[in-house]
Amino acid sequence: MRGLCFYNIVALCVACFWYGSTAAAQDITELGGALTSYLPGRAAIQVNAPNVTDETRRVKQLTGFGMFHGEFNAKSGLGPLFNNNSCAGCHVNNGRGQVLFSEALNLSRAIVKVALRGRLPNGAPKPVPGIGNQIHDHSTVTNDARTIAIKIAWLYRQGSFPDGTKYTLRKPAYSFRIPGYRKEQILSSLRATPPVIGPGLLESIPEADILALSDPNDLNKDGISGRPQYVAEADQPTVKNLGRFGFKATSPTVADQTAVAFISDMGLGTKTYPTKDGKQEISDSDFENTVLYQTLGGVPPARNQNDPTVITGKNIFKRIGCDGCHTMTHVTASATDTELDNQTIHPFTDLLLHDMGPDLADSLPMFRASASEWRTAPLWGLGFSLDIASGGRVGFLHDGRARTIQEAILWHGGEAERSKRRFMRLRKTDRAMLLRFLRSL
Repeated sequence: MRGLCFYNIVALCVACFWYGSTAAAQDITELGGALTSYLPGRAAIQVNAPNVTDETRRVKQLTGFGMFHGEFNAKSGLGPLFNNNSCAGCHVNNGRGQVLFSEALNLSRAIVKVALRGRLPNGAPKPVPGIGNQIHDHSTVTNDARTIAIKIAWLYRQGSFPDGTKYTLRKPAYSFRIPGYRKEQILSSLRATPPVIGPGLLESIPEADILALSDPNDLNKDGISGRPQYVAEADQPTVKNLGRFGFKATSPTVADQTAVAFISDMGLGTKTYPTKDGKQEISDSDFENTVLYQTLGGVPPARNQNDPTVITGKNIFKRIGCDGCHTMTHVTASATDTELDNQTIHPFTDLLLHDMGPDLADSLPMFRASASEWRTAPLWGLGFSLDIASGGRVGFLHDGRARTIQEAILWHGGEAERSKRRFMRLRKTDRAMLLRFLRSL
């Protein structure tokens, strides 16, 4: 019996070694499965994915390009209060936008969410009377007294790795004044612009698979206790849907996220969210094409995955526990879009909320998410978004404070504190290889 147990243990060890080696050697080049596009530059994420073969859907996706990148004006329904006049005005080249508030350009590339203390019956933030849940700093009306100026400055913090290598971090200090309210009465959150890469695939990850990754009580004692976000409609507070999109996962679908952006960022009403006076400036067909543009867009491939340095960097990524939240691989299931169905994808996210510690906390809880909880940001297209950035400058994290991928890692805290400390203790050459792997995505 003892001999049999010994051989069973040996077999188990061999199996575990084989599995670990196979996982480390997994080729993730095709980040979006069959939706991975090898077109050059920004075309990879703007043109329909290569597996979109239905001509009608292909044309609709391309038509959505015009809606996403076209500019609106007062005549076409913009505003009167707004932050930007187009989707692409913030999502530059479908990628990340700079944290920019500009009176001269009459547009902004970031937003500030606001609320009063307390919650609505469905758990949503309590709107500020006369303002809503988002500050608007621009208007189609000249000298509109309803606009609220947002000013931003940066505070800097010096630090060093255990090996003596120095670094500088920054964080935003933004300000605004809402007439009739003291600063301490308003909860707020600065939000930068995330990239638009593979949202249809993220929506197609089975809910059961996401919930299986949740460990709210940290039963496995790894320090990570991700939990799902649930959002409810105002008129149906007991019907809750799993949130997937937005920095606090407050939208369950691409369509909902798009409708929220139209009304909140540009003042354009849709069937889902009409304007206060009931207007619907975006027709159902234009809205459908805008959603389809994002849903069926390509996903850029990971680069240089056979490079020994990149391979080592990926192993370090796993070794220090980054994949505890940034889950590498999912398999999709879609009942409505055949192109999105049964795809093995590598978005590097679990779509769960994680407490990231006090340094990354704002003052605005949303539904189940506390002020310090954020949805795990997908990492696919991380290096790609740098390549297509306007002027080569982007900001990482929810408020764009991190100028580099390394700075983003160094701001991690809370459930990611252990992994950050492991990163800091790495040799300089190992840190460089990890960053090269992340840059390859």
